[in-house]
Amino acid sequence: MGAAARPPVRCLVVGRYPEPDLELVRRLAGPEQVDLVVVPPGQPTEGVGEVDCIWRLFSGRLMGISSDPLGEALGSHPEVRWVHTVSAGIDQVREVMREYPAIVLTNSVGVVAKPIAEFVVGCLLQHCKRYPELRDLQRERRFEQLPLRELADLRVVLLGLGAIGSATARLLRPFGCQMVGVRRRPGWGADELVSSVYPASALLDACGEADALVLAAPLTGETAGVVDDRLLGQLRPGSCLVNVARGGLIDERALLRHLRSGPLAAAFLDAFEEEPLSPESPLWEAPGVFISPHVSWSSSNFTRRSCELFGEQLGRFVRREPLLNVADLARGY
Repeated sequence: MGAAARPPVRCLVVGRYPEPDLELVRRLAGPEQVDLVVVPPGQPTEGVGEVDCIWRLFSGRLMGISSDPLGEALGSHPEVRWVHTVSAGIDQVREVMREYPAIVLTNSVGVVAKPIAEFVVGCLLQHCKRYPELRDLQRERRFEQLPLRELADLRVVLLGLGAIGSATARLLRPFGCQMVGVRRRPGWGADELVSSVYPASALLDACGEADALVLAAPLTGETAGVVDDRLLGQLRPGSCLVNVARGGLIDERALLRHLRSGPLAAAFLDAFEEEPLSPESPLWEAPGVFISPHVSWSSSNFTRRSCELFGEQLGRFVRREPLLNVADLARGY
């Protein structure tokens, strides 16, 4: 007699958004080998029986979820062996995952690299071509010329050369920018995309005479508040800051001081320490600030790519193959 078939892998889906394409996930993972259990936000997970893994979708106030679906699910299911988060960063799940050191955590690095890189290029183009000011002239029916710049004139510092930083460098190369990268371990690759790579310890040197600083690094103990008075003081007059990472990387008071009296001319902020950004925040009316509500990742392809990655991951888990994007809680990414 043949060996008995293994029971299907049971995966608990918690959180909200994207609305997952469960059929795509099943097709990629093996429809006969997986059982996806979707629990709507606010409903308990105790009654679903034992599960092998958890797929964490987005949660938080922006998603209309005030509780912690992942923490609640892990508390009800200590038997879980693997958690996959739909986000690239793990700062929002790091604390709860530290309570379960035996559980493997994977993230979705790479899924949103392309739309975020395009967003960064758009910010730099806006900085050089002064589109908002041209629009203001049109509203005022004033036919006046403004001095514009080319992207090739910029020295761009990319703080972080992971999936997002590397994708940004690839899109900027045809414009002829001088690009330098900063990463925790300079020897990890991407050298061909930039003119030089600095270690994180030499960030101040890297930012000397920079025209643009792009934040694409994870939020960790080492990077929290790294954009401070000293760092901003290194930038060239008329420079800009683009943050598509986490708000916690920036010392907000230092940023406001340099926007009002320092060399910084513009700040494109897509992430904030507290989200949604409070209506009382001084950032709303600070000179040179362009605020976007954490949408740089948004893309019509986001759901498909997220489900494709998780479907592949789930298939690997079923077949007991190595998982992709295994996160390191100690490093913070």
